[in-house]
Amino acid sequence: MARGSIKKRKLAMSGFILSVFLIAAFLHSYRSPLHGGGSGSGEAPLKPSVQRSPLEPVKPKKNPPAPVYYRDAVAVLMYHNVSPHSGRGTITPEQFEAELEFLEQKGFRIIPVSLLAAFLEGRAAVPPNAVVLTFDDGYRGMYQYVLPVLKKHRAPAAVFLIGEYIGTKPAFLTWPQVQALEESGLVTIGGHTYNQHYGVLTSSRLVRPATVARIYDFRQRHEETEKEYENRMLADGRRFQETVRLRLGHETPYFAFPYGAYDPCLIRVLRAAGFRYMFTVLEGMNKQRQDPARLYRINAAPGHSSPRCLFASIQYAVLAARLPHRQPTAWCPRWKE
Repeated sequence: MARGSIKKRKLAMSGFILSVFLIAAFLHSYRSPLHGGGSGSGEAPLKPSVQRSPLEPVKPKKNPPAPVYYRDAVAVLMYHNVSPHSGRGTITPEQFEAELEFLEQKGFRIIPVSLLAAFLEGRAAVPPNAVVLTFDDGYRGMYQYVLPVLKKHRAPAAVFLIGEYIGTKPAFLTWPQVQALEESGLVTIGGHTYNQHYGVLTSSRLVRPATVARIYDFRQRHEETEKEYENRMLADGRRFQETVRLRLGHETPYFAFPYGAYDPCLIRVLRAAGFRYMFTVLEGMNKQRQDPARLYRINAAPGHSSPRCLFASIQYAVLAARLPHRQPTAWCPRWKE
């Protein structure tokens, strides 16, 4: 009886071991659908959670959309000279390109001044974070250092020339260079007077920009009359337009006030000379339907110029534009006696 019981136990154990062996062999030969094989039953295999060929390139992550700082408005940046020798009103080519790259990284869109003009008149829309680049005076650095950067980034700009200085002063552009700037398709030419970019003494013995001052002749003890002033400024504006027409084949509707000074009389005279869009040095944002003869700008190259300072200046102008304000009908810098 004991032997029979022992024998039955051995047989049961042998059967258990054989069953385990057969199950293990079956599992070893079976390729799970989760590892790319089929089940052999004709059913579609389950897709793995991650299935990528080692040779398949990984798709780059899309950059998040740039933040919108403002809409339906344009920030106009004001530069003067770009030169390896930085100083008052002058930044280096490296600084200028760094500011341009910073603006691009922050999501600003650089637009031509012609689009700003169309926007002001309601003929076109502008993208969010729209920016216009402007350069005053017409320094030679515009051709030597600014144009290569503009070409590299496909960025448009405008330059306001002092007509008498072009081709006569070594620090300023020549007319062939001006023509090359325009032919690049990136630079728009504007006016900065023909030869009225200087200060004069007035009867109060204060120095004021010649564009808004009534010149006083201390020898003759004679102050310029309103008619004499208007004739002087109208002749200057027409001479600039005639010079540009002879050199470039067209006139220009763009003008930047020297030293930022303007008054209603000057605006009226400049309009008579063919200028329509006039730029101040007052900081602010430009919106649709505002007076195109008193456009705001932001100084992009102060003594402490840096990309972050420029960004802060734009942000300040955006915030200030949301507050109630009125454009001054006249403005003049305060100079010492």
